[in-house]
Amino acid sequence: MSAAGTSERLTIAQAVRDAMRDEMSRDEHVIVLGEDVGVDGGVFRATDGLIEAFGPERVIDTPLAESAIIGMSVGMAATGMRPVAEIQFMGFVYPAINQLLGHAARMRNRTRGRLSVPMVVRMPYGGGIHPPEHHSESYETLFLNSRGFKVVVPSNPYDAKGLLAAAIRDEDPVLFMEPKRIYRAFREEVPTEPYTVPIGEAKVVHEGDQVTLIS
Repeated sequence: MSAAGTSERLTIAQAVRDAMRDEMSRDEHVIVLGEDVGVDGGVFRATDGLIEAFGPERVIDTPLAESAIIGMSVGMAATGMRPVAEIQFMGFVYPAINQLLGHAARMRNRTRGRLSVPMVVRMPYGGGIHPPEHHSESYETLFLNSRGFKVVVPSNPYDAKGLLAAAIRDEDPVLFMEPKRIYRAFREEVPTEPYTVPIGEAKVVHEGDQVTLIS
């Protein structure tokens, strides 16, 4: 942990990486898994350096099988681990929807509270970078209208780091949508020490008395 009060200017992608690094250092039960998250550091380099810091047993390069990535994460989360699973692009999530909607979202209720699944699913989403159709989709509404999930979409680096840390510490599944169009669009001062931003609380960006905008 760095000295209190220090900060650095980060992009959203860098803030996401720092949140995972901090939480993996804080809690040995946190692991990262997904396609190319290890040796290559992720398609968007959001997991860059993690395998060097924590090794291949905690930063796991998986086969190209989204159903397996999420299915394994549900099982690990229900038995004491805190997996952070990456779906490389949101358009690749279709094979894993059964595991997400049918199992991860329902485990706490299905077992009457005996089991929970403290897992995070990171998904870069949205258009704006000119990729093919399966790399540009925005299906957050599907999950927002499904029970059992918390759905988080950060819009700036400070919130990205704090919200992802809060998501990893949450006792229930959190879907963490990362707007890839602005992964590196700007930088912001972000504390170097670990911190959390509460999930589900409104943030007042600008106060006034004429108009109320909610987004």
